[in-house]
Amino acid sequence: SSDLNSSFNDIQSPADDSTQAQDLLGPEALVAFFLLLLLVWFLNREFEVSYRLHYHGNVEADQHRIKIQNMRDQADWLLRNIIPIHVAEQLKVTQSYSKNHDNVGVIFASIVNFSEFYEESYEGGKECYRVLNELIGDFDELLRKSDFSNIEKIKTIGATYMAASGLNTQQCSDQAHPHAHLRALFEFSLEMMRVVDDFNKNMLGFKFKLRIGFNHGPLTAGVIGTTKLLYDIWGDTVNIASRMDTTGVECRVQVSEESYCVLNGMDYEFDYRGTVNVKGKGQMKTYLYPKSSDSGPVPQYQLSVSPEIRAQVDGSIGRSPTDEIANMVPATSASRVGASFSVSSGLTGQGFAGRDFPEKAGSN
Repeated sequence: SSDLNSSFNDIQSPADDSTQAQDLLGPEALVAFFLLLLLVWFLNREFEVSYRLHYHGNVEADQHRIKIQNMRDQADWLLRNIIPIHVAEQLKVTQSYSKNHDNVGVIFASIVNFSEFYEESYEGGKECYRVLNELIGDFDELLRKSDFSNIEKIKTIGATYMAASGLNTQQCSDQAHPHAHLRALFEFSLEMMRVVDDFNKNMLGFKFKLRIGFNHGPLTAGVIGTTKLLYDIWGDTVNIASRMDTTGVECRVQVSEESYCVLNGMDYEFDYRGTVNVKGKGQMKTYLYPKSSDSGPVPQYQLSVSPEIRAQVDGSIGRSPTDEIANMVPATSASRVGASFSVSSGLTGQGFAGRDFPEKAGSN
């Protein structure tokens, strides 16, 4: 009987093993399923973290690109305001620029009575320079007009505004007449006078007077410096234009004989002033615009050069801009400035008939 029982047990053991395996399969399947879910969750979490990091990196990269582009645009804007656009493009390639020009118009426009307006004893003259900055800004706005697209502001020295035309040879070659830019520069000079007239309407007790010298001819233009770039022009043409200003007549444009020949052919009528003694050039014939018939008779004192003016012209060559500014703004009595400022308003800008002046003084 014992043998039969052992044989029976041997026969039943496979079934028992199958039952035991099925009993173990359930928990193992649950564990495997749980591990699978855990793996899927972990992979999904890793994917989500990776996606978020990638998205965050793209957002930061876009922000950096926008910031860099804004900085680049600002740098280009500053560069274009320091030097002409056609010069800036070449500087990006060659790192230097100098060029000889055969036919360039140059003007010097001076506010001749700014020294009478300037008063350094009050806040170091800051309020006076706020007014000057406003007027210079109005001159700059004229250059935004399409008619004056070929005119470049060179710089300001104290209360003197310097500009030139014909420096962009590509733009000049597209024009029908080689002297077309001179007409634009002369019209710009007349617009500057109109701007001063309009500006004076908002002044209290003081009227600015503009004097302009005009000349044209060959000169050299270039950029000086590596960190602080300076675009400037040199030559006899520039010197004569400066002397046309310093020996000129307030509220009128004085031109050299060479420029008169060109402008007179464009139907501009001038008064013949006579000869002016210019250092290094001797006696030069000059002409005044507008004609006396348009602006009244020319006073005799305007038709001759005073010893003081001649001394200014003879000593103008080689004078540094710092000396020019120092000589143009001597200290004046408070009574002169009091006539133009509203003292009771505290000289905070309210005394200028509603003009809103920028905080920063001066203009370049």
